[in-house]
Amino acid sequence: MNRLSGQEISTFNTLLSDLIGIDSVKGEPQEGAPYGEKPKQALSYLLDRAKKDGFTSVNVGDKAGYIQWGSKGPLVAVLGHLDVVPEGAGWKTDAFMLNTETDYFVGRGVIDDKGPVLCAYMAMLRFKEKHPDPEFRVRLIVGTDEEHGSSCMVRYCETEEQPDIGFTPDAEFPCIFAEKGIYQMHFEETPSGRFTLHGGNAANMVPPYCECIDLENMTGISADGIQAHASKPELGTNAIDQILGKMSPEMKNSSKLLLLMEKYFSSKSETKFSSFFAPDVSGPMTTNVGIADISTDHARLHVDIRWPVTIEESAVRSKLQTIASEFGVTVVEDSVQAPLFKDKESEQIKILTQIYGSYRDKFAYTQDEIEIRAASLSQKAEPIAVGGGTYARTMPNIVAFGPQLPWNKDQCHQSNESVLKENMYLLVPMYEDALEKLGNTVI
Repeated sequence: MNRLSGQEISTFNTLLSDLIGIDSVKGEPQEGAPYGEKPKQALSYLLDRAKKDGFTSVNVGDKAGYIQWGSKGPLVAVLGHLDVVPEGAGWKTDAFMLNTETDYFVGRGVIDDKGPVLCAYMAMLRFKEKHPDPEFRVRLIVGTDEEHGSSCMVRYCETEEQPDIGFTPDAEFPCIFAEKGIYQMHFEETPSGRFTLHGGNAANMVPPYCECIDLENMTGISADGIQAHASKPELGTNAIDQILGKMSPEMKNSSKLLLLMEKYFSSKSETKFSSFFAPDVSGPMTTNVGIADISTDHARLHVDIRWPVTIEESAVRSKLQTIASEFGVTVVEDSVQAPLFKDKESEQIKILTQIYGSYRDKFAYTQDEIEIRAASLSQKAEPIAVGGGTYARTMPNIVAFGPQLPWNKDQCHQSNESVLKENMYLLVPMYEDALEKLGNTVI
């Protein structure tokens, strides 16, 4: 294991600071910037830097891009994304200014997914130095719409070469063999005009704040929650759910959407809707009401559903239509991603799991993590199933590999997103090993 030199650390810190400083939340489309100005800025920054460092650098329709070394042989790829979810509430520092004052990197995107993308980039720099004319090609594919359905990878796949093997550093260790399906939709109705209610910024985030205004007497109530990733709603507290308990019965009864939510989606863990479906090897179904948007001219309730891999998509769709009919509201499908299910015994998953096993005891940890870390290390490293969605499902031959450790508190989409600097640096040689060993399996 060849840890980073002082110069490599300096380079990594500069690149990370620059990328975190770009508020690459999806915005209004513009000419040459289909997801808004900031995601395009982040993409251009990394592609331009790669070109200066001697890589082939290609922009793919201003939605994605790739960085490559090597001109012959099979293609080994790393897939990552440069877009991020909105800041949300509860930050102690500026979310879009990298904070390095402690042993941690803190900022929106340090773990999801700008930090890991740069770890892969640094691994490619090392690969390039060691292999001036390699027998296989390495390619870092970056997108800018992962948080809103991964249309960037759809665009990439329309015209670009598919990898022979690879991974995405956008999830958890050891290695992921199954990802639940992701169904994002919203219910809508004609508003009563009795009140307004607004909470949440994205369907795939547990909303940390919600506010309701009674339009008859112009009084307001609000509720605070705890932000978390929609794939693990039990780690957060839903502010929209919280505000239901503060609303008057008269006000609540004037909204079919809120009555529907209260009956089928109101819970911190299992909801009545999720209880209709049995768990499987990938775990139970989870649901999250991520956005409530009720005004005088429209009323929408956005829901994120993660369904187990053996459940048919049509069953989820049918149940949504049934409960919508019960309340007389409309279902609008926003985005659907099919589950991913890989063979745990494949050579690819075995290699990545073994690499993790050889590195896992080298990662730094905190006092709060001692017990769960010890329990994890006492067991053999095995591939896992998750509720989060990654780029692994956007093209063949890709699996998710890191960066969060089994004993880490989930940082994705949370306020004060952070990662130990030492652990981020260790990902570079780890991902370098992955490139080498995966490449040697396909040449």
